Amino acid sequence: RAPDRVIRAGEVAAMEAAERLGKELGRPRLVSFLARRVRSIAGIRELPKFTMIRVLGILRVRMLREGEKLADAGIIDDPRDLFLLYDDELKSLAGGGELEDCKKLVRERKAAMAREGERTRIPRVIASDGFAFYGGAPSDGGGRADAKEGADAPLRGEPVSPGTYIGRIRVVRDPSETRLNHGEILCCHGTDPSWTPLFLSSGALVMEVGGLMTHGSVVAREYGIPAVVGLEKVTERLTTGQLVRVDGSSGVVEVIDDLDEKETQNLIQ
Repeated sequence: RAPDRVIRAGEVAAMEAAERLGKELGRPRLVSFLARRVRSIAGIRELPKFTMIRVLGILRVRMLREGEKLADAGIIDDPRDLFLLYDDELKSLAGGGELEDCKKLVRERKAAMAREGERTRIPRVIASDGFAFYGGAPSDGGGRADAKEGADAPLRGEPVSPGTYIGRIRVVRDPSETRLNHGEILCCHGTDPSWTPLFLSSGALVMEVGGLMTHGSVVAREYGIPAVVGLEKVTERLTTGQLVRVDGSSGVVEVIDDLDEKETQNLIQ
């Protein structure tokens, strides 16, 4: 599944689909023209995000320069401590005012960040009233944490990339410290762009959090691998080496047991 081959195959499939649609509608030229236009300009949708990130990068560099001045003046210990201050506090410092116990505030907020960094569970949704939802996608109980322990029911989540795949699970918590063998199923809490190289080797994806348009779901569809998300505690309920069937069309993830080695190899192949 080299990226260039996946992209070429996608282009061919898209044009064939456009041709079929054009024939069905009786407007082959119009549909073909619109399909080519959409494919050629769809990338522009990323321009606003790129611009925003670029501007934030410029602002960050400028803030670090100001942070160096404050550190030299002894107001903060590290230029990056500036990012732990609120807007009104920054305005007070920018206006030449003094911020009482600035270093103490930074230490307290660093401690709070460290405590939050130790969380093993992150809410899927936080409502406006502060209530946190930790559960996965609605199901018959197979994918929920409150399902009976040891139940044979398969895990059920949200299907985000179609297809069925059988392979071994690889639980990954840090993409920089884990090697994913070819064909293994990537099992993780969530992904961001730094995880993308792992998709080259993975046969399928299962995640604790996410939705149809989150990073892992989009990349899974681009690479043509089945994916199911919204599976609460899946990184704890599944373990590396387990043989699992992932159905990205129905959202079902099922552990396959009681197979001998020959049957297992036949299924994987």
